[in-house]
Amino acid sequence: MLFSNSKTKSKKRQKNKIGAVFWNNSNIVLLSGYLITLPICTLITISLLLPLFTASLFASIGTSHHSTSIPWIDNASECEHTGRNWRDRKCWDNEHDPMF
Repeated sequence: MLFSNSKTKSKKRQKNKIGAVFWNNSNIVLLSGYLITLPICTLITISLLLPLFTASLFASIGTSHHSTSIPWIDNASECEHTGRNWRDRKCWDNEHDPMF
């Protein structure tokens, strides 16, 4: 019985020794600082990069127009009367929005 009691004490000492090495005051302070600094830096980075991506995305969508032929207009005079271009025997609308 004396021998089994000493085994449990030595196991408790080993666990306490490992916990004492990791959970000392300086490691707790460093971990707390890291957990506070990481979200702050992440938010700052996102707030700086997000306007760059959204501005370029909306600029490319807002200013891009593609020519589209209008199938129901089949003569040049009617096409030019509506402000479109007659080319290759088709009426072309140059202000067609790709989001349409």
